[in-house]
Amino acid sequence: MPTPTPEIKPEASAGAREVFDAVRAHRLVSVIRAADPAAALEAARAAIRGGIAIVEVTYSVPDAPSVMRQLVADKHPGVVIGAGTVLTAREAAAALDAGARFFVAPNVSPAVAGAAREAGLFYCPGAYTTNEILHAMEMGAHLVKVYPVGVAGGPDYIKVIRDPLPRVPMLAAGGTNLDNIVPFYAAGCLACGIGGALADPALAATGRFAEIESRARAFVARAATFEPTVNARR
Repeated sequence: MPTPTPEIKPEASAGAREVFDAVRAHRLVSVIRAADPAAALEAARAAIRGGIAIVEVTYSVPDAPSVMRQLVADKHPGVVIGAGTVLTAREAAAALDAGARFFVAPNVSPAVAGAAREAGLFYCPGAYTTNEILHAMEMGAHLVKVYPVGVAGGPDYIKVIRDPLPRVPMLAAGGTNLDNIVPFYAAGCLACGIGGALADPALAATGRFAEIESRARAFVARAATFEPTVNARR
């Protein structure tokens, strides 16, 4: 019997549904970290040029909202800009003001969950165990960031937890790379968040944005090789 395909909650806003559909279609989220806003902005632009349409600017970037605001102003067709490492209601409010369309976090925060719910934004908090994942869904998650599954558990861990949680949409993050994204898709993840393996802060710091663009193209090409089958976990 085929595994149920994870879907967004019926009560989700139109905006959240749009982001969910974009994540499901592209299967890749570029995670931008850098030591200064200018480097983060150019790293994000390089990832976009490479074909990655979902861009998460993390709050590890100084003045992250300014980077989000500029990326939104760039008006890249089909590109969705959001905020990452959103830990407080204040950060959520600043990201929303900058035009972010989604929040990602390594944890589940009632304050951030409430801000996303009130604004009708797509919310992707972090969790790892089945108990944490179910709690994240109860708090309003549209997608759960299983973190750091790339270095702790891998695709085999996703295969195991998908059995009791077949309808929970999951994002693999933390240690994801070019070699394991397709195995994560096959195990049941909707998408993968790609950080250091794509926009390594060291590359941004030395102005090697062409390398980031090249890596993005490689990730897009690799993701395109995944073809779900009737019996595959999806």
